[in-house]
Amino acid sequence: MASLFQLVQIVYWLSLATWFGGALFIAIAYRVVFKTVDASKPILPDVLSVNLEGQHGTLLAGTIVGNILSTFIRIELGCAGAMLIALIAQALLVDPHDPIIYTSTLLPGILLLAAAAVAIFDWRVVWPRTWRFRQEFLDHADEPERANPAKDQFDRYQRLSVNLLQILLFLLLGMVLFSSASRPSARGTPINPGSENIPAGLTHAG
Repeated sequence: MASLFQLVQIVYWLSLATWFGGALFIAIAYRVVFKTVDASKPILPDVLSVNLEGQHGTLLAGTIVGNILSTFIRIELGCAGAMLIALIAQALLVDPHDPIIYTSTLLPGILLLAAAAVAIFDWRVVWPRTWRFRQEFLDHADEPERANPAKDQFDRYQRLSVNLLQILLFLLLGMVLFSSASRPSARGTPINPGSENIPAGLTHAG
């Protein structure tokens, strides 16, 4: 029982560490990429327009971060799936009569579902809209009445994605904190076998 529980815990913590570490890296790299690219002031040869002056760096940085996120989502979903399986297995191995131990399995499960929902929402809703407004901005770069609102929406959804990433980190950190008390069920075995037969007055003798 203990060996199986250890295996479940290894899978759980490896998945959580990978997910949390990757999200933290992207949260840090996000600002570094934008700052570095903006400082270099690049010019995109395939996107030429007088209305895009000073915007090439933003578009390039957004493309870089978007491609990183599109790759990272596969890792996120893999980690979420592995953690869900590990939590289900862990729920079968912990003592359901111990409220502290059982809560340390239930709360991470709730946080896991919330974190997965945030990641999927960012992947399926936020970034598709970000790319759509980016493309609309490029397609109508010489038409300020259409390009400027599209650029505003592009920036808005990028900021929303950053906020979602911060929420994701908060949820994953909560999982780290609430998962620390898990241990396998004793299945009714006393901690000190045989001690139940010793009179109470003699247990501290000697």
